[in-house]
Amino acid sequence: MDKTIDYNGLPYWIMEYCARMQKSGKISCALFTDDFQYGEWRKILPEEWIDEAIKAGDINKALEKYFDVMGDLEHLFSCLCYFHIDATETFPEQILYLRIRTGDVIEMHYIVGQGSEFLITLAENSENLPLVIDWDEAVKLSKLTTLDQARWYFNDMYSRADKNQKAFLEENKDKIFFFLGVSVIRYGFVQRINLNNLYESLKGENIL
Repeated sequence: MDKTIDYNGLPYWIMEYCARMQKSGKISCALFTDDFQYGEWRKILPEEWIDEAIKAGDINKALEKYFDVMGDLEHLFSCLCYFHIDATETFPEQILYLRIRTGDVIEMHYIVGQGSEFLITLAENSENLPLVIDWDEAVKLSKLTTLDQARWYFNDMYSRADKNQKAFLEENKDKIFFFLGVSVIRYGFVQRINLNNLYESLKGENIL
């Protein structure tokens, strides 16, 4: 059984920390996991974490805390796998865009190369992204079944659709849900169908 994670505790805090520190220029890199312990992590981690660890007699406790928090975020990322955007180039890579309460958009990346790398970073340009999920919505979605996540995705598309797209979604709702159900075997929802390719996606799979 998965441990109970308070996503609104440190996992959310580190998302705001990432946005704040990158916007101020105090951190120029993403918050990452692979080989993080071999870099200048003392300059990247929150000062209060470092101070707390030193007071406890072991500065490495700050590093352990960081990996625990990033592990919780990676778990959230995995629970939202059907909302990932494929950005594969040299190595397989998936991205999830989340809007935190400050209005900033954070990118979550998972890259599989010689090792697995999970990282979070402030989105440089949050315009025209395929899908951005509000943080509180993401936490709720992480606890839903695949079917309920599909329902949410359909409703989200509908809320953003223009008049013609709404008509198409209404007319083909059952077909789209069938398509979403089939899609999860190989791809996420967003990758297979979105407002930019509604007709083409269903036509290409001979569903229309």
